[in-house]
Amino acid sequence: MLTFWNQHVIENKPGCLYVSGSPGTGKTAMLSEIIRVTEDDTMDLRTHQVNVVMINCMSVGEPKGIYTKLVSDLKGDEYKANQAMDIVQEAKMLLNGTSNILNVVVLDEIDHLITKDQDVLYKIFEWASVPSSRLVLIGIANALDLTDRILPRLRAKNCEPQLLNFNPYKVEEITSIIKDRLYSLVENEENPFGPAPTPNENTPLPLMQPVAVELCARKVAAAMGDLRTALDVCRQAIDMAEIEWKKKVAAASTSPSVNGVVPSMEPKVTVAHIVKVLQVVYGSPTLQKLKQLNIQQKVVMSVLMVMTKLTRESVKSAITLAKFREDYRVLCSKHTSSISPVSRTELSDLLSMIETTGMISFTNNKEERLRRIQLNIIEDDIMQMVRSDSTLDVWVKDILEDTS
Repeated sequence: MLTFWNQHVIENKPGCLYVSGSPGTGKTAMLSEIIRVTEDDTMDLRTHQVNVVMINCMSVGEPKGIYTKLVSDLKGDEYKANQAMDIVQEAKMLLNGTSNILNVVVLDEIDHLITKDQDVLYKIFEWASVPSSRLVLIGIANALDLTDRILPRLRAKNCEPQLLNFNPYKVEEITSIIKDRLYSLVENEENPFGPAPTPNENTPLPLMQPVAVELCARKVAAAMGDLRTALDVCRQAIDMAEIEWKKKVAAASTSPSVNGVVPSMEPKVTVAHIVKVLQVVYGSPTLQKLKQLNIQQKVVMSVLMVMTKLTRESVKSAITLAKFREDYRVLCSKHTSSISPVSRTELSDLLSMIETTGMISFTNNKEERLRRIQLNIIEDDIMQMVRSDSTLDVWVKDILEDTS
């Protein structure tokens, strides 16, 4: 990724890169770090200016809305909708208009721009492939074969992007990262405001037992190799150990002579704590299915959960397809700008894909709009999925507060 950045962004050459990999493998984090560490180099360039625009495609209501988003982000405070100019042409002109400015456009979750004819994705990739272009395009998504499966004509047009795949983290890598994070908490006795001292083999690991770290790493690596999940398991285990430790301290302060047991100086995560958290995270097969859904499918399940909560006591208010479409559109449009409703056709596709997992089912009816949607999993599993995603968590909380 750094090589691509230097060859194109630093050397002032257009191009496109497609970055794939499972969730939590560091795709976006790595790119953000490269942008940060090369900031001084790009600021010192004399041949051209670099303009970086990062867009999460989930925030775009429909695929063609990416053009408006590009124009508004490229213009910044100067943006005013130009009714006289076609938005596609305006985006193209902005990306290729100034010879001394190189626009670096990062499209995270780029698979949300998929359409029936793939016109949007083809256009954007082609813009970055023209020799005179002033665009460097970096697309990020989970699917390894997106360009081959969705965009086969790119190769025929000689517009195929460079490919970079991030593999899931291995046990050793997860263990090393967790330990590095923990050792960074060690105070530097010589310079309390300086960086943590470099650990050696005799440096005790703070907050967690080494065997607990290894157990967490092995379980996560065997699942999907998602580093974010591993760090979240550790965070929950540390919170659990801290609560237990505080209770022991409180009990010791009120009855210091009980059994003569004195709590340790700090909470320590044991294998038992990790096992408890892992049972919550990986214990339910249904929860695993939910976590493997993409963000738009998770939004659909969240809306169904909310509707089920509100209609539980009223048989007359059963969730019909027409009612779901209406509530989905309202809830996605009203409560957040980071989650936007997809088109009716895309929503039907999302429901069909979820139905194949067995988590929802439809009743038969002559009129499609009157078909009832049945949720086949417990609401607690959906709520747990929601809580594991900060964006969904805030969104659902807002909805439930407004309806309470």
